Amino acid sequence: MKTKNKLLSGLFVSNGMDVPFFIIMLGLMAFGLVMLLSSSYAYSYYETDGESSLHFFFKEIFFMAFGLSVMYFFSRLDYKKLKYFANIALLISWGLVILTIIIGKIKGGEINRWLSLGFFDIQPSEIAKFAVVLFCANGLDKNRKKMVSTRPSKVNWAVKLADITNGKVVFTEGTVTLFFYAFFVGLTAVFVLLGSHLSGAILILLFGVAMLWMGEGRARWFLIGGIVAAIVLVIVINFYDDIPILKDYMADRIGSWLVKDLTDTDKRWQTNHSLFALGSGGFFGSGLGNSKQKYFYVSESHTDFIFSIIGEELGFVGCCLVLGLFALLILRGVYIGMRARDRFGALLAFGIMMQIGLQVALNVAVVTDTLPNTGISLPFFSYGGSSTLVTLGEMGFLLSVSRQADLPKLYSFSKSKKQKV
Repeated sequence: MKTKNKLLSGLFVSNGMDVPFFIIMLGLMAFGLVMLLSSSYAYSYYETDGESSLHFFFKEIFFMAFGLSVMYFFSRLDYKKLKYFANIALLISWGLVILTIIIGKIKGGEINRWLSLGFFDIQPSEIAKFAVVLFCANGLDKNRKKMVSTRPSKVNWAVKLADITNGKVVFTEGTVTLFFYAFFVGLTAVFVLLGSHLSGAILILLFGVAMLWMGEGRARWFLIGGIVAAIVLVIVINFYDDIPILKDYMADRIGSWLVKDLTDTDKRWQTNHSLFALGSGGFFGSGLGNSKQKYFYVSESHTDFIFSIIGEELGFVGCCLVLGLFALLILRGVYIGMRARDRFGALLAFGIMMQIGLQVALNVAVVTDTLPNTGISLPFFSYGGSSTLVTLGEMGFLLSVSRQADLPKLYSFSKSKKQKV
């Protein structure tokens, strides 16, 4: 019994979580629910054959309620224990993504991003995002000395390459370690892309590279990588119809994004009406609940394009408020990472916040036609069980970091005045 209690005491922490972060997160959730209700009741009425206008709203309340319980549980866990599951979590996410490619449930024509569990559909790419953050945070913490090492690598292929080139090409331990983690980030992105989630693959690449940068990778490789990425982008833009890895609907969306034909009622229907919604909102909007575009003009306005309805109903001011709340959440999360007890906690917090920040940026870019329509959710606002649960789970892990971080006493819950956070 004593052994069991000792194990549990090492698994959980009782320090107080960070209050400002928690309050900002609740504010985003409340705001998100209000906008989900406004943007979804027409679709709810249609999808339920006139039985309920609150179908999606009630389901999202359930997802958020369950997600909050998951968040609280994870916040009480000692985040350092996650190190033991970093590698297996990535492998599991690969397995789920590959399984989805093979037997995934088809939604929206050719898109098979969901894996049906009978009573619930999951989107494995959401799990893969966090798995990459966890994998990189653990590996870059554990191998920090290798990442900054300038000694020649003793890995077989690096040694053979040095021998073949008579010492002209020598890779250091830092370079080989950087390549190792970049390979796994890239491989995960490829799996997600094959699973018909282009935006998810792009997001994984972006925050994966950001984490490698924070892991102290050599700057020149990021410069070279940026040049290569620019070349690939030019090739994709010019030859998207002939790239085998891009499915037909992906190529169509890239093509329609390049043309920007506001009269296109086929491939650009959703994007064009998103722009109409944002444009008609003006500075203060048409008023909460008064959107016209949500009546089947902006397709599935309660999911990836909910930001356009925010712009139509609450205007420029409402959009700024939403983005301001996200900025506060991200800044507070970064601050928690800066005050984390160890490097793993810092990298975990930075990675989660980088993922959220980039996801918000990509969602807004798609809604405003700055990027092709790839389908990416807006955290805390878009309807979806997988994204809601994974996002709140990540918030739980970040709050776990905050419980042990060196934060001011005023900003944390605590059981005892003598207890230091």
